[in-house]
Amino acid sequence: MSNRKLLQIVILLAVVAIGVYTIGGSLFMSDKQEPPKAKEPMPNFTLTDASGKQVSLEDFKGKPVIVNFWGTFCPPCVEETPALQRQYEKWKQEGLVIIGVNLDEEPIRVESFTRQFGVTYPVVIDKDLELAERFGVFQYPTTFFVNRDGVIQDIFVGGMQEPYIENMVGAIR
Repeated sequence: MSNRKLLQIVILLAVVAIGVYTIGGSLFMSDKQEPPKAKEPMPNFTLTDASGKQVSLEDFKGKPVIVNFWGTFCPPCVEETPALQRQYEKWKQEGLVIIGVNLDEEPIRVESFTRQFGVTYPVVIDKDLELAERFGVFQYPTTFFVNRDGVIQDIFVGGMQEPYIENMVGAIR
């Protein structure tokens, strides 16, 4: 077989492989859920905290919930943590729940961080970033504000200042 004929066969196989990959990828992508959006119901999730305890969003049905995706490596995440904790302390007696979703860090690191900042709200670990991907979280921090009816009132991408957090707590209570 000549080199030219061999090259043609290789090129043909490459084109077919790319076509199969593209069409197959489109078929499989159609099964993927769209990330949740503001004014839509917040999908349930269950993740495990650093001690191994499972936490589910549905455990807090009927309560206003803030779901905050964060990491210790993220300066805006670190900066907003004390404000989130203060708002949690201020409003937890009225039912406010905050769930911190750590972005796949080691449990010992997460526990150390939460101790250092006095975090008392539930913090779970998103192993392999599956929940972040499912929820369309690609920038950190990203925060979902969910009202008592389970509907997302707002999704905030980036670091938050305390007045904004307090204003959103008022909106979801």
